[in-house]
Order: sequence, then structure tokens, then C-alpha cells
Amino acid sequence: MKQWISVAASAVLVFALSGCSDGTNGIDGVNGTNGIDGATGATGATGATGATGATGADGQDLTAPTSLSLLKIGSYETNIEGGSEISAYDAITKKIFITNGATNKVDVVDANNPQALSPLTSVDLSSYGASVQSVSVKNGKLAIAVGQADKVTTKGRVVVLNTSDYAEQLNVEVGYLPDMVTFSEDGTKIVVANEGEPIGAKTGDYNTTAAIKVTTVGTKGDYVDVAGSIGVITVAGGSYTDINFSSATLNNAPDTTPVRLGGTPSNDEAFDIEPEYITVKGDFAYVTLQENNAIAKVDLSTNALVSVRSLGAKDYESQNKIDIEEEGAIGLRNYKGLRSLYMPDSIASYNFGGATYLVTANEGDGREYPTDDVAEGPETGDVLTDDKKISKLSLDASIAAYYVDDNDLKVMIDMGNEDADAEYEKLYAFGGRSFSIWDANGKLVWDSGDSISKAVATYEPTLFNQDDGEMDGRSGNKGAEPEALTVGEIEGKTYAFVGLERQGAIVIYDISNPFDAEFLNYVVTHEQNDISPEGMVFVPAASSPNGKNLLIVSYEVSGSTVVYEIQ
Repeated sequence: MKQWISVAASAVLVFALSGCSDGTNGIDGVNGTNGIDGATGATGATGATGATGATGADGQDLTAPTSLSLLKIGSYETNIEGGSEISAYDAITKKIFITNGATNKVDVVDANNPQALSPLTSVDLSSYGASVQSVSVKNGKLAIAVGQADKVTTKGRVVVLNTSDYAEQLNVEVGYLPDMVTFSEDGTKIVVANEGEPIGAKTGDYNTTAAIKVTTVGTKGDYVDVAGSIGVITVAGGSYTDINFSSATLNNAPDTTPVRLGGTPSNDEAFDIEPEYITVKGDFAYVTLQENNAIAKVDLSTNALVSVRSLGAKDYESQNKIDIEEEGAIGLRNYKGLRSLYMPDSIASYNFGGATYLVTANEGDGREYPTDDVAEGPETGDVLTDDKKISKLSLDASIAAYYVDDNDLKVMIDMGNEDADAEYEKLYAFGGRSFSIWDANGKLVWDSGDSISKAVATYEPTLFNQDDGEMDGRSGNKGAEPEALTVGEIEGKTYAFVGLERQGAIVIYDISNPFDAEFLNYVVTHEQNDISPEGMVFVPAASSPNGKNLLIVSYEVSGSTVVYEIQ
């Protein structure tokens, strides 16, 4: 009790002294500990939905087909040999234009319903020349190459018509025997391959001029040749440029094989180079020189020849197998000293990795100078040719033992005799029996090798290398004979379709990677009486009448034009 009173008195005293000077502050007390966090509050109500975002870009389909097949959905039949050779498709009018060599006309077919092709009309070409050779379509224009009855005295013509009403737009004199015609990618130019084939004739029938070369090889016969050339027509105005080979530099292949001129009486590059088929990519045209085993490159921006390059020789000693004997059996094997020249007919092109690649069907072809009165030459008979069967040649001892029983293979007589004697140390056959991929400079990138021969042996063993139903009848002469060719892009991949003229079949390869092409399918066509594929057109789904990818094939022997749906 006493203590409590003392504390109170002290407090009264402090209060009473507040008017005096301040004392020092006392030391702050220690902070107290934080209190315990309160419980989490309940979740608030959901806010309003935001605006819809923009639609994303379409995804890329990476499931391109791993195999392709052909379904025949329609056909146009002339039932005449030569009634269908080369076709062109017009995406604007949905018409197919077909060269009918039997009638010297272009047959026009309505393809709006590809399952029921309907003939519309035939364009008579007799006022332009004697032989329709080729057709091409671009931007509503139809270009037609027409040859003459006498192909070494009268130049051919290229006629341009509207695809809608067939009204004439251009009529241009070109070179001798215009064998193939095509448009540039933008349609501003037309390129024509003037083959300039030689013929045989009796002495005195032709005058020697700068454009016609007469070579006398004996007392009975002359052989007449004209200059082959590449022609370029400017569509606006119809001006024509003729590109010849009189001063061309001929480049050997990497394996040193030269551009082939030999086997002719003239042996002159201006006359012996024979343009065959054309493809155009960008500013350049690439032209096969079939008998010469070469490709010519032309700059369309300047209408000038860039190069002529040999394609080299194919090895049958170790790298590829071949059947060279017509004994009624499949006999694919290697042969000592045997090679062949690729000698492509058709050519197409596509892009890969920003570069241009060329695709060729390597048919092979020799020269003939037909006449009834022929002089002594490489052969004596009704025809002077540049080939002989192996059994007719004297072979060097280094290879002779390999051909004792082989009598059928035709080889070149102007190549293979590599020294001064009369014996052949090497043998060169006609054609690669394959298709090939080349770069834009004519360097070999990939070749199908002997895979086409093996495919024929696998799919049609009883008709291997057939000749009109005769088993093994073409083994001595170009085999299945790859001739027709086109390429097409489907779902981001590129495919090659190759027609085997003698076999009556089509092979399909995936060539998306030009360095590693892949065999996909073998399609028999002769069983449906579609015989000897000569020309092919790929129609992408975006341009076709039924929204499907189509393949149009012209068959020369059966005279049929067939539309296939690519599946």
C-alpha cells in the first residue's frame, strides 16, 4: 500500500516540472512480432470474355503421297496410227489440242468433262505445210509447228491461233523441219527446235547452197543435209531469230566424250546438229540434240546460244546391266568395253533448292539417209545408216571373247575404234534405256541406271523388251525405249512420268530430291490398247476441269489420247 502511494507522488512531481528544460529521450522499445496472416478471401466473380483473336495461318500438309497410280478416266480415239502424237491443254477453255499426223490436222477436244471427252473440230493445216509436228498452249494462244513435204528445200512454219475461235494470230517461217514448239514461261516468246534432218537423193536433184549441203559419197547417190537451228519468235509482232550452230563451241562431257557429229557424210556441226525437244525455265531454253548426245542452252533475254555440251557415255562394264541379245529370255548382265550414249528425246525442268534441274528421257536415235539408189558407205543397201550389229564388226582381242554369241545389239560405227587399225576396242550403243537428271550446265546428277529394265522384267516378265508382242524383240535396239516425259508437282513433291514407247507402259518416279530419285510405280497401258506413248502433259489440280491432278498421254500407234487421274 505504501509503495503504490509513492509512485503516484512521483508522477505528480514530473508533471509539475514540465515547464523546465527537456530531458534526454528514452530508448525505443523493441518492435513487437507480426500478427498471424488472415485467411485467404473468396475468389471474385469471372470477368467478361475478351474479343476473339485473329485466325491463324493454315498449317502445312506434310503427308505427301508415298506412291502414285494412274486411273484411266477418259479417252479420245482416232483408231489410226499416227492419229495422236503430241497434245496441249488449255486451262482457259478446257480444251485439249492433239496433233493428228495421219490427217495433218490438229484435233480439238472438249475436256470440261474429262470422263466424256468430246471432239469439237479439227484444224486443217494443209495451207501451212504437209506435216503437223507439235503444239503448245499459253495465255489463250495455240502454237503449231508445221513441216513441209520436202524438208530440205522448204522451211517450216509456226502458226499461232486463238484457243477460243482458232483465228490466226501469227504465221511465221522458221527453220527446216520444226519438230517441237513451246512457249516461254511468261508467254512472250515461242521457241522452236528446227531439226534439219538429212535425206538421201540421186545426184543432181539438189543445188548446193549455203543452206543445203550435198555430199557425194559414190557414183550413185548424194546425201543432202540442211542446217539444224533453234528459233525464237517474239509473240508481240512475230519477229523471228534463227540461232544456228555454224560457230558453236562444242564442249566435251566430264568423261571426255565429245558432242557426236560422226556417222554422217558431211561431218559438219552446222549441218549435223539436230535439235529435238525443248524445255524453258526462267530466261533459258534447254534443247536436246538427240543424235548428237548433247544439250544446247539458249539465253532468251538475248536470243543467243550459251553452250552446247556433250552428255557423256553410260557404263555397262560394271555400273549397269543390259540385255543385248534377242534370244527370248531375260539376260541382264555386264559386258566388257560396252557403253552407250544417252541421246535424250524429251526434256523437262524443275526447281530444287533455288537451282534448275533438267530431266530427260533417253531414247536414243541414229541417222538414216533413205534412197532407192544408194552408194557405197557405212552400209550398202536401201538405207545408209550409222550403225552395225556387233557381229558385223571386227573386235579387238581385249573384248572379242565377250561377244562370241551376241549378234543383235546395234552399235555406232563412228565411235569405239580408238587406234589406226580396223578393230573396235570399245562399243557404243544407242540410248541410255533410262531417264536422267542433269544440272543447268548439263552435268549428270542422277540416272535411273538399269532400273527401268529391271522394272519391265519384274512387272512384265513374259513381255520383257517386247516388239509388238514378241518377247525380247527389242533387246538389241534400245530396249523398252523411254521417250515421252513430263514432270509435275503434287502436294509439295515433284514426280517424273516416263512413257516407254516400245513397251507400252509408264513408269513413275519421285524426283523431289534430284540427287536421290525413287521408283514408285509401273503402269501397263498396252493392255487397254493404248500403245506407244509419244507425248505427255501434266495438268495440276488447280487448272484441271475436275479439280484433280491429271496426266494426258498421246499414244502414236493406237492413235488414242488418254486422260488419267493421278491417285
